[in-house]
Formats: sequence, C-alpha cells, structure tokens
Amino acid sequence: MTVKRFKTYVIDYVDVVPELDQVEWIYYLDIDILFGAPFMDLVQKLGEENNIGGNDDMVSKFYFFKHLAYQYVAQGGFMIAHRETAKKCLELWRREMDSHLEEEHDQVSLNLISRSIEEGKERSCRLMIMDQGDHISYPRHDGDLYTMMRDRSYSSLIHIKNTANDTSFGNGVHERFVTGLLKLTFEEKKQGEDLVRKSFFGYEK
Repeated sequence: MTVKRFKTYVIDYVDVVPELDQVEWIYYLDIDILFGAPFMDLVQKLGEENNIGGNDDMVSKFYFFKHLAYQYVAQGGFMIAHRETAKKCLELWRREMDSHLEEEHDQVSLNLISRSIEEGKERSCRLMIMDQGDHISYPRHDGDLYTMMRDRSYSSLIHIKNTANDTSFGNGVHERFVTGLLKLTFEEKKQGEDLVRKSFFGYEK
C-alpha cells in the first residue's frame, strides 16, 4: 500500500500550484477511472444528492462512494475533499495505511477509520459515504466497452480496470474505447502516440 498513500497528499499537491489557489473542493480519481460525461454535471448531481458544496461545520470530512463488495465500507478510487478541512482525515487515512503496509487495498484503512468513528474513538474526522447510483460503471470485458461505444452512452465515471473483478480486454479494444470516448481524430491520436514515445522511450516514430 506504499504507493497508494500518496493520494492522501492531494491537498498538499494543490497547495503548491498557484493557479489552483481559488480551488475549494478537490475531486480525486485513481488513474484507472475515466470521465465519461461532463465533469460539472457530476459535481452538481453529487452535490445535490449528498449536500456537498458548503462548509457549515469545521469537522474534517471526506466523501467516497459506497463499495460494491460487502467487506469494504468505501471505494477508495474516487474521493471528494474540502481543501480547508479535509487534511485531518487524509492524515488519519495515511497513518492507517502506514500501519498496515501489508494490505494491498486502501479500502482496508477506510474500514478501520469507519470502525473507530462508530466506536467513538475517532471524533476529528467524518467518513461520508455516497450511493454510487448510475454515476460509475465497471466494464469487465470487451462486450461492455463495445456496448458503450455502440450506444454512445457513458456513465459519468468509468472504472476501466477493476482488478477485483478479474477484468480482461482484448488487444487494442481499450485503445479504441478511449479514442472513441475522447473523440480523438487520427492526427490527435498520432500526436499523442508520438508524445508518449518521446517522453518514455526518447524517440518519435
């Protein structure tokens, strides 16, 4: 879990970018979650459903989707945090991760935080759980991706690689899906490929 702990520094990362000085709410996504619909539509829906958008009290809190698996309280790949108040929660999450480095999933640490809150041992942080509804989808195989491409119907968030469900995509299917989702032209796609080659391998085709 050593790598996953770095998501708990998300506010620190934002703090060092002057262009983000006016940002109040931070929406964090793991690298394998894509936007399938306009971001602001999702912000509005989640705000209305979960009363997000204000800071009526100064208790530290962060928001997660309820996990699909019964053994976990929250899905750690998508998080909403208030810039001014969420640090205590993020520090607590990081401490729990650091205390259980043998655990592969960061959801285990969220379970421990939830239990401490329920038992009254933790009072400085609130773990807010949101209903997933139809906001996020979990394609597991080629057919799921082809259906989205055919219908041109995408959920707001698409968890493209869900290892817990043993996902498997055919060669090139993932690439075609992302190209279609982003509506990339042939030239844009080629520019992206050249940039990757230059950045990671030091040459252009």
